Amino acid sequence: MKMYWDEQKNRPVGMFIPIDDIYLPYSATSFYSSERKTHVQYLTRLEFEKRVGTGMYRDINLSTPQEPTQTAAARANDKIEGKSQTSYNEDGLRTVFEIACSLDFEDNFGIAPYLVTIDETTREVLSVYRNWDPDDQQQQELIHIIEFPFVPWRGAYPIGLPHMIGSLSAAATGALRALLDSAHINNFPGMLKLKGGQTDRIEPTQVTEIEGGVGVDDVRKLAMPVPFNPPNAVLFQLLGYVGDTARGVVRTTFEDMNQASPNQPVGTTLALIEQGMTVFSAIHARLHSSMQMTLKV
Repeated sequence: MKMYWDEQKNRPVGMFIPIDDIYLPYSATSFYSSERKTHVQYLTRLEFEKRVGTGMYRDINLSTPQEPTQTAAARANDKIEGKSQTSYNEDGLRTVFEIACSLDFEDNFGIAPYLVTIDETTREVLSVYRNWDPDDQQQQELIHIIEFPFVPWRGAYPIGLPHMIGSLSAAATGALRALLDSAHINNFPGMLKLKGGQTDRIEPTQVTEIEGGVGVDDVRKLAMPVPFNPPNAVLFQLLGYVGDTARGVVRTTFEDMNQASPNQPVGTTLALIEQGMTVFSAIHARLHSSMQMTLKV
């Protein structure tokens, strides 16, 4: 989440940033200790002109923006939403990089933290802002972007819920598709028919007459349904097992209430309810820490 002052709205604004729009050095060990943090922004022509009009960016002559290069996550998101890319940039999107880094302008400040915005197409610097409190003698970098990590991992990027249950989700999807395909084929099976005679495609619930051969008094002597196995019970059990395993990643003790004995004491029930409504986990502890930093900003 990025907290910034909006000159147009004249108030602070919080903005969600997907993790693939944050570039960090490979050598960084964590987000806050990284020496360079780059926020990739895709601005429409109107938004860019508004920022120039409010004095946020320099008013310079810029060339026509190019089509922004999408990440794999952005392409997957567009596929889910049904969006398609055209051969030209309809919205006039311009890619700019807002970089939090330390620079030395050979002034009285020495090496100090700054916020620098660079246009990707022209490589022109659009703005440079001081990124420390003027009353701070140590020139500590001000925090504007707050990380909400799920599980810390090696390097600066944490892993999220899709990484934790990604393979389980794929396994559950595969088992569910196999069950649905098996049920569909079992309900509408194909047939084997003797060569020759008429060929008809019979739709469900349709009654069709066929011509039998000489001496044939049973239609089953001309056509035979292909045997297909019904939906497998093992696949159904596998689907339930995978679902329970994935649910265990984010479950709480509150879900055990339906398995409790109806004759247990009232005090025990109230204690279980109170414990279940309070989630004790390192994940939620990190979220509380991130929210504390957000309120501090």
